[in-house]
Amino acid sequence: MHDELLLGIDIGTTNCKALVFDTSGRQRAGASAPTPTLRPRPGWAEYDPQALWEAAVAVVRQALGQVDPARVRGVAVASMAEAGLLVDSAGQPACPVVAWFDSRSDPQYRRWIEQVGADTFLSVVGNRPNPIFSVFKLIWLRDHAPEAYASAARWLHVADYIAFRLCGAQATDYSLATRTMLFDLPRLRWSDAVVAAAGLRRDLLPEALPAGVRIGGVTAPAAAATGLPLGTAVAIGGHDHSCGALAAGVREQGVALDSMGTAEPAFLPLDSLRLDPSGGWAGFSLGAHVSRGKYYAAKGIRTSGAAVDWAGRLLDFGDAAGSETERMQAAAALAPAGSRGVLFLPRLAPIDRGAFVGLTADAGTAELARAVYEGLAYEWRSNLELIERSLGLRAATVKLIGGGARVPLWVQIKADVLGRPLRVLDMKESVALGAALLAGLAAGVYTDEAEAVAAVRHQERIVEPDAARTAFYERCYGEVYLRAAPALRELNEALSALQS
Repeated sequence: MHDELLLGIDIGTTNCKALVFDTSGRQRAGASAPTPTLRPRPGWAEYDPQALWEAAVAVVRQALGQVDPARVRGVAVASMAEAGLLVDSAGQPACPVVAWFDSRSDPQYRRWIEQVGADTFLSVVGNRPNPIFSVFKLIWLRDHAPEAYASAARWLHVADYIAFRLCGAQATDYSLATRTMLFDLPRLRWSDAVVAAAGLRRDLLPEALPAGVRIGGVTAPAAAATGLPLGTAVAIGGHDHSCGALAAGVREQGVALDSMGTAEPAFLPLDSLRLDPSGGWAGFSLGAHVSRGKYYAAKGIRTSGAAVDWAGRLLDFGDAAGSETERMQAAAALAPAGSRGVLFLPRLAPIDRGAFVGLTADAGTAELARAVYEGLAYEWRSNLELIERSLGLRAATVKLIGGGARVPLWVQIKADVLGRPLRVLDMKESVALGAALLAGLAAGVYTDEAEAVAAVRHQERIVEPDAARTAFYERCYGEVYLRAAPALRELNEALSALQS
């Protein structure tokens, strides 16, 4: 077993990655390339399916070039959730991949709210409508790309499509199906009632299976393209955040995960599904975990790492020696807690609007940089506490993974804002590792999920909050931050109306 290797592919918003791990979760090889993103119109974002496949092939070949490919027993793909495409009966793309953050289907979302309502299927799909859900992308394609829609045989998420190119099987997992808003969450099957309300074709939806199920073996064309051995087990993968949670061992109720990437969800596993048709838990998502028999509650910051990158460019931290991240962190460390009264609202997605509030002539780049980290910490705390309050839970443990977890100042600010110790995992590629563990289950490398998770070896460090800063941040959070978004809502709606 110690000589066996597993391949996890992570198709993310920013990068495509292929990582090879041994059975203890130690990375043996890896490669990464930018996700080839197209922006044909303002507010639109999409991917050419062939370019996406070629990017995946390139990183897989590069990673396998660092190990003996014959030792690879299984492969699985994790990806961004709501993004997908239509394929025809021959498996050929009928349209580009519509990115999860693409805003072209916002009118379809608004029409749904007006004609169907926000709560009509709440107890079925576990979520209120959200513009990013796949259902609205499908409705847009039906309305604006009728030829593609008519010729299509299947809707596939990004992970599903890459797995299909590897083995020829078309299927999805429960965690990705959740993000379509077409999935009956209590029954773990497609909802005919929601599909009918959307006016969509039921036959477009692929078979939904638990993550980690073997759906086929690597085909001869895929083996020739990637360098994977013919017949290598291909497993159903899943939603990237859920795969990262599996790798981090976040499977049981009472543990929260902060995945500090381009987006940043607060992710809490649930032992059972808690659906309250009264909407007492409104404002966050419920879904199926890739962990068997588990669910989750989550609420994310759509632009977290993306907000840091934006601020780094805006504040011109990339023109001198040292990385942009290091220079921004060093600048932020020069500003006091509270950033001299400057507050940042980190809502920069197309359907949101953010803000710097409280600017004075005393505010420089240091204060603005620190305000970004503080604003992200406040926002994540509000997301976590919304879930805890609504479900009557409290996370006894908070684990951190992702690129942001390697920014010490940001992590310390977060610990101070939360007033809780944080467990920072030394796990640089948790999403790909989670996919690799699912591949190991499909290949029979692990007897069950518990064995797979227990086999992973990683280090972690605990970051404790500073009592004095926590007391100060408590006032900033309660007296200012929680009031900022409501105070700006009417103004932001007016700005959006002017732009549209």
